[in-house]
Amino acid sequence: MKIKTIALATVIATAMSAPAMAADWFIGGGVGAQQNTYKGSSQANVDPGFNAQSFKETENNEFYEVRVGAYLNDNNRVYSTYNYNSDDFSRQQSLMLSYDYLVGLGASNKLNWFIGASAGVNHISPDTDELSSKNRFVWGGQTGLMYKINDQLSTEIGYRYLKQDYDVSETTPVPSPTDKIGWTNQASLNDSQQLYLSVDYRF
Repeated sequence: MKIKTIALATVIATAMSAPAMAADWFIGGGVGAQQNTYKGSSQANVDPGFNAQSFKETENNEFYEVRVGAYLNDNNRVYSTYNYNSDDFSRQQSLMLSYDYLVGLGASNKLNWFIGASAGVNHISPDTDELSSKNRFVWGGQTGLMYKINDQLSTEIGYRYLKQDYDVSETTPVPSPTDKIGWTNQASLNDSQQLYLSVDYRF
């Protein structure tokens, strides 16, 4: 819990300084691949372990993002990002605040390496009526390379790791009297990984 609090506090504090320090605002969008690893089980509500079924599945699908933010100076930027991802198990929509530190590679500073942190909220909608949608805290970090095409346009390729906090369990009730058996379904998403390409416009 301490790590989550520190990550969120750091990103928010940096983001709040943007209006006073910002030199260049930007807006952009990107597309990439997202990997989600799900775990779950389904078990009849009788003796523990009876007829229990477990699964672990990794989904690889595209995701899309739009973002808006500000370059505080040549080495610091903050931004807010909306992400959308859908796979065979769930649909995810996240809103995150991020901070990056940039290091110029070369005298021209056209190519920059960046590393940073992100924190926000992820809304997960399972592709089944047996599990409910949830809003969960998500946090992580990103790194990559950003290239300035000109004073207004830049593009980047990056990798982002997100620690998820999705764990849900629901029991299907069975009306009585009946000879049917109820079931308990459980699912969790521990983390996600993203590889993306984006383009930004400064103004």
